[in-house]
Amino acid sequence: MPRQARVKGEFSTYHVIHRGNERKNIFLCDSDKLRFLETLERMKSKYGFLVHAYCIMDNHVHLLINDNGNDISQIIKSINISYAYYFNHTYKRCGHLFQDRFKSERVDDDNYLLEVSRYIHNNPVKAGMASDPSEYKWSSCGVFTGSVKDSKGLVDKGRILDFVSNNRSVAVRSYIEYVTKEEDSGIKVMDIEEESKDGEENNDSVFTLSQAKKRLEDILSREGFAYEEMLSQIKLRDELMKEMRRGSSLTLKELGKLFGGISESRVSRILSKK
Repeated sequence: MPRQARVKGEFSTYHVIHRGNERKNIFLCDSDKLRFLETLERMKSKYGFLVHAYCIMDNHVHLLINDNGNDISQIIKSINISYAYYFNHTYKRCGHLFQDRFKSERVDDDNYLLEVSRYIHNNPVKAGMASDPSEYKWSSCGVFTGSVKDSKGLVDKGRILDFVSNNRSVAVRSYIEYVTKEEDSGIKVMDIEEESKDGEENNDSVFTLSQAKKRLEDILSREGFAYEEMLSQIKLRDELMKEMRRGSSLTLKELGKLFGGISESRVSRILSKK
């Protein structure tokens, strides 16, 4: 049965959750988390989206993001491809880093936006990684409290704080109290273990060689690689080949043709490598 297309809207806000393949850790040290933040900053500069909140856990990421007129699937894909290339290169591994599906839900009103941000910032507390949301340095909570300097302006906290109060100091104090309160608000927020509320799926199926060529051109353009340069970097070529194989009906012969005329047997060996 074909996957359901992602429910999207222009200039929409989304709660996005993406975790590691087979629920494995995708951040093994602080340097990895820092690299993901740098990737997020770079892609924000490229696409112009807004980040209202984030939290980087060990095996998944939460983003509260407004697409600002861009395709949310394209944004998340660009972030993931860039980070996966760094991770695989750093740890000399091959294979799929992220789970195929990234969960997402539309956030259509400010009350829910406020509650989702609270949920995101409390993730480390829920997981036992911090006793207070502001203690966890890999979320945006510290940006809201002022304990973390957001020198590059990654977090767009204005919408949330302005909804709380027109007075900024009152808004910050009230927001911190809201995030740290123990009572349940009764508002249900999408959790990592649940299916997406909208039945959303990143629908990037490739059925023909011409579609595959176009998709490969788009990926290389986003990442700043020429086709010949990609072919000369074996690890990158193999990762992209595996990426093109997922969600496609391309034959081994077609994949070989797409990646510079590689034989079917060679393609098979590349795809079978862990």
